[in-house]
Amino acid sequence: MVHQMPDSSRKYQEILQENSLLKKRIKEIEQFESDRRQSEADLRESEKKYRLIAENTADLIMILDMDMHFTYISPAVMRLRGFTVEEAMNQTLNEVLTPESLGLVQTVFENAMEREGGGSNDSNIIRMLELEQYRKDGCTLWVYRTMRAVRDEKGKILYLEGLVTDITDRKKVLNN
Repeated sequence: MVHQMPDSSRKYQEILQENSLLKKRIKEIEQFESDRRQSEADLRESEKKYRLIAENTADLIMILDMDMHFTYISPAVMRLRGFTVEEAMNQTLNEVLTPESLGLVQTVFENAMEREGGGSNDSNIIRMLELEQYRKDGCTLWVYRTMRAVRDEKGKILYLEGLVTDITDRKKVLNN
């Protein structure tokens, strides 16, 4: 003889099980929320550190989109070229570089894009060029520009990042 639970007892057991599952799910959600808040705090702290570095380095840090428009320029642009960040962000490369340097950059970029089209997309390639740039006062300065393509997980170029170092004094010494 099999003993059956009355319907009310069975429903009570189902409610207890459901309640237990809900409590477990609430704890999982609370843990997820706690982890998310910690991740956001860690991200803010990391961003703060990198922003501090980028905004206080003597070298200029820049990011260019694939149309060769600036999307980021560090405050070092004021010391290096005499422009505010806002002014520099609105400049095109032909306003930044002398014609000879602009031609060199265009040739290097076109060659890189041809190799890219041919399937050669080595993400570790860093281009290093000596270029002449205009200052706000109309004078020029020589810089050593390091550029690297930043890619997505599929290898497609997203943008170019660069570091610009003033080498004007070194060029003067070498030319004398």
